[in-house]
Amino acid sequence: MNRNVDFQSSFSRHGKAQASSALLNWLNENVLFWLLAALLLTACEKGLVDEISPTGQVSNSVLQIRTRSGGAAGGEATVAYPVQVYVFAGEECRAAQTIGDEGQTLNIPLVEGTYSVYAIGGASSSDYMLPSATDATASSALTLKEGRSHGDLMAAQATATLIDGGTNTVTLGLQRKTMLLQDVTIKKVPTAATAVSVTIAPLWQALTVCGAFSTANASTTIALTRQDDNRTWKLPAPVGEGAGVGLLPPSSQPASISVNITIDGATKTYTYSCSDQLEAAYKINIDGTYTEAVGVSLTGTITGATWLGERTISFEFNESGSSAADAGTTVVDGSSVDNSTFPAVGDTYQGCFVLAVNDADDYAEVTLLSPTELTGIYNTDVTTMQSNIDAALATVTSGDISGWEVPTTTEAGLMYNAREAIGNLTANSYLCSGSTGYRAFKPTDGTFSTSSSNVKASTVLRPVATITINKD
Repeated sequence: MNRNVDFQSSFSRHGKAQASSALLNWLNENVLFWLLAALLLTACEKGLVDEISPTGQVSNSVLQIRTRSGGAAGGEATVAYPVQVYVFAGEECRAAQTIGDEGQTLNIPLVEGTYSVYAIGGASSSDYMLPSATDATASSALTLKEGRSHGDLMAAQATATLIDGGTNTVTLGLQRKTMLLQDVTIKKVPTAATAVSVTIAPLWQALTVCGAFSTANASTTIALTRQDDNRTWKLPAPVGEGAGVGLLPPSSQPASISVNITIDGATKTYTYSCSDQLEAAYKINIDGTYTEAVGVSLTGTITGATWLGERTISFEFNESGSSAADAGTTVVDGSSVDNSTFPAVGDTYQGCFVLAVNDADDYAEVTLLSPTELTGIYNTDVTTMQSNIDAALATVTSGDISGWEVPTTTEAGLMYNAREAIGNLTANSYLCSGSTGYRAFKPTDGTFSTSSSNVKASTVLRPVATITINKD
């Protein structure tokens, strides 16, 4: 529309007397148009259209956020997605956004200033109650929804300072905050058992926005499933890489691992207090063997990746309490034996001395001491010594017994107690396996060396095997 032509036409129609009135009317009709036009021209000349920040303020800067693994170079490090990102100015949350996958970069418009950036990886809205930007604080907990379990949670934080008109790129290196229970196997459980589970406590219950842990003294109980042999119970088979049960680490040390076995409606719990710490960013495998008389012997392997390293935790416990274990025994199924001829401690069975009998209703586990003494096993190199031991054990034969192993310190104690009945302990010192490695013990006085450095070339290996014998 030609606004100048309209005004001139009005002037000519009404004459000079009415010019002032016409000018007033024209200004009233057109002043808003020209003001808007002036603003638009100014914005075009500036070349920048200001955005509105998440808080409603006019932004003048951009915070760009990327993620990467915080693991060691060359490791199997990954980022767990989605990543929840929270941006704070002081105690006020200015933005809460999500990075859905590794190809995504967040660009958050903000006002210049200094911001705290927090990121939690692996926390999806389907599993967690996530704080929103309007109610989040740095200590807000990401709470699990009912029926859900922790995944591969990671956390990171950084500080970013934005200047007027600038873009600040922040790369967050996420660190794992959970442990991964990837395998649990409990073997030789009585067939009468109707349920077996494992409980780990005390654990942290939640992770907060800033990556700190929240709510101590929680516990997690994992139900196991019966296998086809009716005597082995396992963690349900994981699916996919990194599958398993995610757990937040212990809220205090030492942590405890309990095995719960239900028979005839009554549940017995066997608990071990871990001497080695359970920590975040470790994979955990638990392997246990149950015997009615002794209780449960459990071996736990904790493997870190970028996970963090590797540890082995061994323990056993009985009705009287728990203690550190030395090594597991190999269980070999034997044939049925009539009750009247069932071997007892001190007897000879297939040429072997009976060290121990753990008796159950329909079977028994029998620990046998081989008559064979093996020499030439010692070497200053630990790897070579282990190879010598493995090769020597493979040569042992006695009846149809197999699964020969180095005696534990407990079994070495049984040898000392039965030294007179055994009668043919000829060596000055014998090899046994302890929680800190191989050790030597003297059957004459029952003393043990303090470390593997006391194992000498003269130390002899007399192997043991544990078999299961079914009763008629």
